[in-house]
Amino acid sequence: MKHLIYIALFLFTALSFGQNTGLIVGKVLDNELNDAPLVLANVLVKGTSINLNTDLTGVFVIENLEAGDYTLVCSFAGYETKEINVHVDALQATEIKLSLAASTISLSELALLTSVAQEDTKSTAVIN
Repeated sequence: MKHLIYIALFLFTALSFGQNTGLIVGKVLDNELNDAPLVLANVLVKGTSINLNTDLTGVFVIENLEAGDYTLVCSFAGYETKEINVHVDALQATEIKLSLAASTISLSELALLTSVAQEDTKSTAVIN
């Protein structure tokens, strides 16, 4: 019986000390398509090595964050990059919802991209 009490006390203290982090749960949506989820949008925490992608429903989860303020950077190809400041509390989930709008490019940028792409395909053509 004495051993059982020691094991229970050890487990209680281990769980108490192991749970001093928070998490961010977020969803990245497409502003152009009536808030449809953006699949595989890139989400990173500025100043850290945390970098992940959203799932098939546009959801991401960042776990084991110390309490404090963080800056999330969300991006997706063809969309504007958005930064958002988030406060994380220990033992609590912080929920956010982001909506990204499509980025616009000028016609001169489009012409330049087309020109570069055409030159690239010419240089990589295989002659039989």
